Amino acid sequence: MPQCIFCPNELTADTKPEHILLNALGGRKTTTTVDCSECNGRFGSTIDNEVGQQVAVIRNMLQLDSGRGRPPPMLRNLPSGNDIINLTNDSTPELVAKPFTVRKLDGGRYDVKILTQSMDDLAPYIPHIAAQIGCSEESLLEQLTAATATYTERRPETVHHAISLGGPLAVRSAAKSALVFWATVVGNEEARSTPYDDVRRFIVTGDEAFSRTRTHLDSRYLPHSDELQRRFGKFFNLIYVRSNEQGRVVAHFTLYNIISWQIVLSESGGTPNTRTALISNPLDPGTWSDTIADEVDIDFAWLDSPDYSDEFVRARERFEAAMRHHVETQQPRELNRIADDVFKRNGIVDQDEAITDPELIRKIVSEISQRFAAHALGLPHVENLTGEEIVARLKEIRGKPE
Repeated sequence: MPQCIFCPNELTADTKPEHILLNALGGRKTTTTVDCSECNGRFGSTIDNEVGQQVAVIRNMLQLDSGRGRPPPMLRNLPSGNDIINLTNDSTPELVAKPFTVRKLDGGRYDVKILTQSMDDLAPYIPHIAAQIGCSEESLLEQLTAATATYTERRPETVHHAISLGGPLAVRSAAKSALVFWATVVGNEEARSTPYDDVRRFIVTGDEAFSRTRTHLDSRYLPHSDELQRRFGKFFNLIYVRSNEQGRVVAHFTLYNIISWQIVLSESGGTPNTRTALISNPLDPGTWSDTIADEVDIDFAWLDSPDYSDEFVRARERFEAAMRHHVETQQPRELNRIADDVFKRNGIVDQDEAITDPELIRKIVSEISQRFAAHALGLPHVENLTGEEIVARLKEIRGKPE
């Protein structure tokens, strides 16, 4: 039986699959023939977990599923002006606050403030509001009928994210991915051999000297970058490993086409004159290739001479591209939500149904225009609602006859 390249454990039929390009990065290619389940689990909870945490904001912003098809992570407790919000898995803002507060006024009256995403979200709190006031649900609905309310919808204020890519743990994870992928080509016996002792030690326990001398940030744009973006999206992930005649093995790890690292897996003694690459499109995890090196030949001399003289120019350009992509994909969704809400409020359930009333058409167009303008300018949308409207909607949601 083959041995794990990181420890003496033998690999068996029960060995868990290792995502070569991390699952959190949308990686689909796995192997059960390189590292054992124990090492896989240890890496997953340490160095790989660090990468997953670092890219959480990017995944939420760009709506990137994992390799197994799981949605992006929720981002919790983000400052937004005077508010605290969550960004749900689909990047919808969610206010972090009590869903309702009840304040008793003089004369047996109450002031109720409700903070929910929609009227549908209000319905489950009716029993709790009734209990806090000290009445039945039916009595509460009766009192609501005679009440007046103000409905306010507003955009969250700017959320500032601190994004950190890299650091010792993340680079160890990148080195692990590269070495595991290389081992699928040259075999475990070579990956366990002396020329790779230093990189294995760096991956397993960390090594400041290795980090300083054999890992380097690379700010250059990849050769064939335009072709790779055309085929695998603007935010591709890439592992490219190549050796020269002396068996010097160099890996190039590109994360979201934003930042890259060069990692020297072996100074000499590896399989000579060999290359392999794995690329994926995180916007569409089903689009990936582990034979791209047969089509895209990146010269060893280029891989072996990293350059960080451009500092953060490339990273800044790619982050700006990510922000544009976020706006281009999220804004239409929000505008569609506003339009759907206006149609629903005007009694139009099926938007494909022809509207023949000119006055209703003018009303809908006017309301949508006002809501779109308020959204674009970041202004709150305020409506006055009657108690009858609120109760009718609540009864509809709860399936009770009006």
